[in-house]
Amino acid sequence: MSDDQSPSAEAPASTFRNVLVLLAIAVAAAGFFLVRARMDARIRQLGLSDPEAKKHLVTEPMTKNAATFQDKPAPAVELTDSEGKPVSLRELTKEKPVVLYFVKDGCPCSETYEPFLQELARNYADVVTVLAVIDGTRETAQAWSSRFVLPYRIANDPTSETMARWGATNSAYTALIDREGKLVAYWPGYSRWMLEELSQKISEITGVPRRRLAILDAPSQLYTGCSFGTEDPSQIVVP
Repeated sequence: MSDDQSPSAEAPASTFRNVLVLLAIAVAAAGFFLVRARMDARIRQLGLSDPEAKKHLVTEPMTKNAATFQDKPAPAVELTDSEGKPVSLRELTKEKPVVLYFVKDGCPCSETYEPFLQELARNYADVVTVLAVIDGTRETAQAWSSRFVLPYRIANDPTSETMARWGATNSAYTALIDREGKLVAYWPGYSRWMLEELSQKISEITGVPRRRLAILDAPSQLYTGCSFGTEDPSQIVVP
């Protein structure tokens, strides 16, 4: 082949490389916009795009108050679950450490938190018991369990006295209690880093390897749920 034929021979290869580069860029761009769309949808679902959502950011006093409960005997939980069976935190911790969290019926943050708790429960089912406590009647607990197909028990407290005993002013408060009944960690809300920290602490107190959780959609900041008070100034209006 002569020298004057070389450029034309290389042209198809160069064009092919350019096409591959353009395809790679297109795929990357499509992936970015897909992830962005999912994040925006999650933000709208959480209500975090609404100005009212700022009221759901965990405050410093909430964090400090939750910290006063840590490394102490966990407050009592003596209730009945959605099936009418007695629930005792003391009895549950005799078998496994317990992840306890509080739910407010109708709270969007409680609803959005559920998939993340279920992800954690599935990954640590062999070493940890998860227990939800909802404000409302047994029927309220049954409806919540049915709606979200809970893989764990949910107890009900129509007076919210249990929440008050735990200093849980809002839903999404989450605690880890070890087998001795000590409150190892207590968070006044949830976020991606909080769930990672919870996973790490479960690993530490049970001796099992830390397990990977599908929680990339969780908020980057620590968010709490709606108030358990008679008035609810932090109610989110979901679009």
